[in-house]
Amino acid sequence: MTHHRTVASWRRLSLIPLLMATSYFLYSSEVMADMFGWFKRYDVHLSPEVKGRILEDGEPIADVDVYRELIYAEHYMEKTVTDSEGRFSFPEKTIRSREPGKLLGVEHITQSITADHGQKTYLLWRTTSTSTTPERVIVEKLNHMECDLSNAETLHHFTIAEHPNFTHNVRGICRWQDS
Repeated sequence: MTHHRTVASWRRLSLIPLLMATSYFLYSSEVMADMFGWFKRYDVHLSPEVKGRILEDGEPIADVDVYRELIYAEHYMEKTVTDSEGRFSFPEKTIRSREPGKLLGVEHITQSITADHGQKTYLLWRTTSTSTTPERVIVEKLNHMECDLSNAETLHHFTIAEHPNFTHNVRGICRWQDS
């Protein structure tokens, strides 16, 4: 019986270094993973502040429901209503996310702004970007939206100031004085 106790004690004692080595490995793996950003959270800029106006044949329309949908690993949906001058706005939207540090993380942000008037939904703005930081042309355009419901939906191509050989492709009924 003494022999069995000695073997059992020896087995328990031999597990201690194994458990210590495993703990060290797991801890150092977390440290390494954090060093490479796998557990780190990043600021991801989903949308700048939005300011716009909805018109119909040049006249402002009040009480129009306007929706902003942002997609980046999750859906973010917000709603506002136009005032008596047809104006609407949404605040800037930035989130904290681990996605940019993932090996196969999300690669783009989709921005969509729509308006419901009568029985119809109008696409004011839709674009996709790979940038998780603000881009000048997006900030400028979303800060000065003039959206006449009588306009046809159009595909706009706006030069990306940070990368002049590329454009943002934006679909919607809104227009800008410089485009």
